[in-house]
Amino acid sequence: MVPAKEAKELLYRMFSEHFVALQEIPKTPDHAPSRTFYLFSVNLNEVSRMLLERCYKAQTNVIFRREHENSENKRVLEKSQRVEAIAASLQSSGANADQTAEIEEMITPPERVQLDKLKKTFTKLEHSELQLDQTVFILNSFIHSVL
Repeated sequence: MVPAKEAKELLYRMFSEHFVALQEIPKTPDHAPSRTFYLFSVNLNEVSRMLLERCYKAQTNVIFRREHENSENKRVLEKSQRVEAIAASLQSSGANADQTAEIEEMITPPERVQLDKLKKTFTKLEHSELQLDQTVFILNSFIHSVL
């Protein structure tokens, strides 16, 4: 069981974020808290729609973040693409490994670190977007099945 203090805190947080609704049932007309019953309820349709809106907002934030990362690191990304294209064309034309290694050395070690960091960031953003897509699908399916 959850301790009473923690339960009250969690219930208040859920109430403040509109996950639960509150109905007061007073024992006496003065509505004294000690003599009042508090009934909490959940409207699943309302909560699922609210979560769907939050997912859409999160998807928008992920897209904006990806665009921001692209624009902030445009120079390094373009340089990496050019170097990869040159190296691929050299390999396809039958150049030896020393020539392709020399071309790949055009990207400096700090740029490589920056590119690795960007790849990790883009991977995280892609995973977030996929997870949000899945959540949106589940919420939409639930909403349409209830109607």
